Amino acid sequence: MLKNNKSLTELSAALASGSETSVSLTIKALDKAEKLTYLNAFVVLDREISLAQAVASDKRRSNGMLLSPIDGLPIAIKDNYLTKDYPTTACSDALPLEPSDKDATIIANLRAAGVVIFGKTNMDEWAFSPTNVNSNIGPTRNPYNPDHVTGGSSGGSAAAVASGIVAAALGSDTGGSIRMPAAACGIYGFKPSYGRASRHGVLPLSWTLDAPGPLASSIEDIELLLPYFLGEDSKDASTFSSANFKAEEYNETIKIIHLTGEGLERSDEIDTAVKKSLEASSATVTEAGFPYVDNYYEAWEAIIFSEAASYHQPLLKSNPAGFSSGLRAKLEAGAQLSGLEVLHAQKLRSRLIRVFTNELEDWDIIVTPTLPITAPTQNEEVQKFGGKSVHAHKSMLWFCVLGNMTGFPCLTIPIGLSEAGLPIGMMLMGKPNEDEKLLAMAKEIEKSFGKY
Repeated sequence: MLKNNKSLTELSAALASGSETSVSLTIKALDKAEKLTYLNAFVVLDREISLAQAVASDKRRSNGMLLSPIDGLPIAIKDNYLTKDYPTTACSDALPLEPSDKDATIIANLRAAGVVIFGKTNMDEWAFSPTNVNSNIGPTRNPYNPDHVTGGSSGGSAAAVASGIVAAALGSDTGGSIRMPAAACGIYGFKPSYGRASRHGVLPLSWTLDAPGPLASSIEDIELLLPYFLGEDSKDASTFSSANFKAEEYNETIKIIHLTGEGLERSDEIDTAVKKSLEASSATVTEAGFPYVDNYYEAWEAIIFSEAASYHQPLLKSNPAGFSSGLRAKLEAGAQLSGLEVLHAQKLRSRLIRVFTNELEDWDIIVTPTLPITAPTQNEEVQKFGGKSVHAHKSMLWFCVLGNMTGFPCLTIPIGLSEAGLPIGMMLMGKPNEDEKLLAMAKEIEKSFGKY
């Protein structure tokens, strides 16, 4: 994040000490959002709604009746989470929704904890793009350089955090939609293990790939939020074996596999930054590759395209003009995939999981860059790295789709800036349902090279 921004943990301490109130924090956030409207980070932001929540929090604090450690903290919400007090549109004209009569489960959890639900953030239309350029309210702009994209689809959330409007925001991740914008904007983004966080009330893109998660200013902030994300929810069957979050410590030697080789190319600048960070750690690091990486990317495409087409089919028939031409073409292409093609993609998905669990050397964390090259400009169509010319959309997804295909927990952490002053992120992937262990190890790794 940009310098001098406060983390969620720091703001919580400020509330506890009395140096700030929820109202003062919320006013500062509202004022900063107004000054930074050129970022186009928010779809809707209501001063009256935000301040009413802050006033209620301050009253609870004065009466000694706080609901949680995050009571009174402003947190922004991606525009695909259902909220009672704000419309939910997924940044599309297909079906603008009025405020719902219910909150998404995660929103309900945060509201019960006293959080100030601070506006809805810009995103790619129906979360189906990796740049945050394809929105019905226009593109979000990167706080480090507005000529560059934020990454998507949770780009508004990333811009809101990186610019210091809020210290944390909610996103969703189907092919890297939390991790890509977090890396592009120099912050932290966490995708939980599939099935650990409730998707109830989060408008779907792909049922078997989607994972809601937080974007924040530190790993400690991620841990502060995860109790409200992880755990069983009777409204989402995928969470029925999900444990509640409990922070862990890790003091053993960490075994890292750094994925490299064909299909895993990156720019020299990114490669140097990742290797420098790994060399500074006390972990044992082994480089490894695996074959047919492109096949797994194509399998991910088949799954996301077919599942998105299935969800949107009724609306696409009744209101095709409500979708942008680009998204409509994707949904129509997904509808043309055969059952055999989708089954083959699922078979490849199972194969990828076996590679990571059985065919690589023993590992605690799998590491790649989050992005193979820094964020493209707003109009950049092709990026060149590792001797390849790659469409900018695919380059954003280059590494991240592996986390959704496996369902493993993933965290992106900022590790520095490029010569051009753009953020560089490193992605850490843990073993399934070992989300807490991944975060504990990530904190130990980060200690060795510090926060940039």
